[in-house]
Amino acid sequence: LVAQLTDKIKELKVKVASKLPTPAQQLRTILIGSPGAGKGTQALHIRNEFCICHLVMGNMLREQVAKKTSLSIEMKKIMNAGGLVSDSIMIQDQLENNQ
Repeated sequence: LVAQLTDKIKELKVKVASKLPTPAQQLRTILIGSPGAGKGTQALHIRNEFCICHLVMGNMLREQVAKKTSLSIEMKKIMNAGGLVSDSIMIQDQLENNQ
């Protein structure tokens, strides 16, 4: 009886372990801080450690503004006024320009 229970426990452990998500599947992180605080440095360490996607909105915005499209000109006006570029503009931009 003890041997049967031990075998059953081993089977359950294997079953549970196979269904656990990987750290990359579990990790959702936003780094917030002032300029020069080390967000980019830490983000690179986290990306390399867990093999996850690293998105930098500021870099994405600057890249699109440099293209001087009609949408990027609208983005630049918003950013120069100190505003936040809306999700709808960012999504539209990514749909039009993402390669």
